[in-house]
Amino acid sequence: MSSGPRPAGTSGDIRLVRTNLAAARLDPRDCPTKRASDARPMLIADPGPPQLAEKLQDFTLKVFMDALDLIEHERKDPEWVIGELRRTNGTFGLYRRSEAHPLLMSWSAEAVRRYLAARAADQHAREAADLPLTVPVRDTWVVGTDPGPVDSRGADTYEMTAWGRRYAALDGSTRELWLLTFGTAKDDRPEAEKAVAAYVVARGRPAVAGWRKRHTPVPFGELPQHRAALPERVRVIEFGCGDGKRNELLDWNRQEARLHFTAAGWPSLLQAIDGSGTSPGTGCIDCKALAGCQALPRSPEILSITPPKRRRPRRSVSVTDLRAYRDCPAKYHATRQLKLRSSTPESPEVRRGRVVDAILNQRHAGTPYRSCETFPGPADPASWGAGGLHLTGQEALDGAAMLEQHNFYCPLDGLAAEEEVRVQYQAVCYDAGLGLVLIATPDLLHTRRGGWIWRETKTASRYLYEGEPLLKLYPQLALGVLMLAAGVLGGDTARSRVELELLHTDDVTFEELDPSHPGTVDEAREVIAQLAQPWSRDQDYPTAPGRHCDGCEALEWCRAGIEHLAPTRQDS
Repeated sequence: MSSGPRPAGTSGDIRLVRTNLAAARLDPRDCPTKRASDARPMLIADPGPPQLAEKLQDFTLKVFMDALDLIEHERKDPEWVIGELRRTNGTFGLYRRSEAHPLLMSWSAEAVRRYLAARAADQHAREAADLPLTVPVRDTWVVGTDPGPVDSRGADTYEMTAWGRRYAALDGSTRELWLLTFGTAKDDRPEAEKAVAAYVVARGRPAVAGWRKRHTPVPFGELPQHRAALPERVRVIEFGCGDGKRNELLDWNRQEARLHFTAAGWPSLLQAIDGSGTSPGTGCIDCKALAGCQALPRSPEILSITPPKRRRPRRSVSVTDLRAYRDCPAKYHATRQLKLRSSTPESPEVRRGRVVDAILNQRHAGTPYRSCETFPGPADPASWGAGGLHLTGQEALDGAAMLEQHNFYCPLDGLAAEEEVRVQYQAVCYDAGLGLVLIATPDLLHTRRGGWIWRETKTASRYLYEGEPLLKLYPQLALGVLMLAAGVLGGDTARSRVELELLHTDDVTFEELDPSHPGTVDEAREVIAQLAQPWSRDQDYPTAPGRHCDGCEALEWCRAGIEHLAPTRQDS
């Protein structure tokens, strides 16, 4: 994005450019235009969307952060704060706070206790090493420039921020930024993101306000030394809210922070600021430029459901979302909306499926593409892995056998060189009437003689029963049929197909669906509508205990689920 016209569907001021840690990640799945638009906080959607909000709190860390603010800045007793968290349903009586779901309240209370324990342990370690202790800082740290001449991007002000929990030593020698993740503490944040975080901590000045306007620096004369001084050393710590562990990502002096920022941070931010082109996906949900985007297919009434009486903010939905909701609305809200998942180990079947999927994705993504039959199997079929997971014993042998079975049905076998292949591609379309961005990620998409072939590959422990309704059993096939029938991917519908490949250890179940066949489309529409209609209306997401509780990723925060399983576990 340059000083030229604003993206279609937007208006407003582009003179302020503000970047954050998300901009530095440069996730390849992100849309460049959305990333550049996000870096212009005074740029707005035109026409502006209605001001709508969900009934329940959907910012996962809001309750957690509000609780820590009361503890660290207002010096309230932690147990009193946690009591208030539950008494006020996570609002603490604060202005414009949505109530939290019971699962979010439970998760937040645990995360607060874990965080305080991690902070105490870190400070104890610093004290033992004769290093200065740090205290909480409320200020926002902003690296920025005062307004100057408008440059070639149309900007006169640049700001950099880094969101997290902030601390400083009383003598001003050290600053810390604690970054937060929902689950296990990460140790693989991109170098550019770490460099930007360190630079903001090292060079940021205390400031207030912001959002859709420039930050206002806090006058130094009003600040004590630990808030005003630029530090000699900066630390960035990763904290895992789910497991309570902390991981020191970096401990640099100010010069090191500057060098890393110059080498890795600023080049990534420039790429984000100057991004162009479009890539529809999950970012469409809150994109300012959606109204004018020509890359996002519009598919009105693809779901054939009745709009809810109460208008909702723009949302996304996938078949994975709908299946989670079908199991339990609370499970959907916790795992799909709030992204909360326990660290409970996956079942052997799920783990095996993920490893097989990772291997197939690697093979299919090769250039030039070639049939999986040309790839050798695991060197040791009894011990191998992929995607960060490892299989051993019978689990590994079964996975290796499934890979061998796939070779007979690999969709790239004999595919002409001019055809297009997309691995784990996000197929996206928009229903403006429902305010829904529909997202599907088939295992493999490829063209064939003018049509699109949509391949879903699954590992299976059992065979399909005769007469079993395929689309109900695998609703992702139904959404694939609807998207191909609606022309979301383009191509000739009559030449397109949705394929299901079920891998067994000794055989393959293979099914095809024709998106140009009216009966198939009608059946697919009914399957998706039955899943989507109750989901579209729900605002409360109550728990629905049942057999799905066993193995649920949100079970540890769900009282109803735990009580449901208690008799079973006592008997075992």
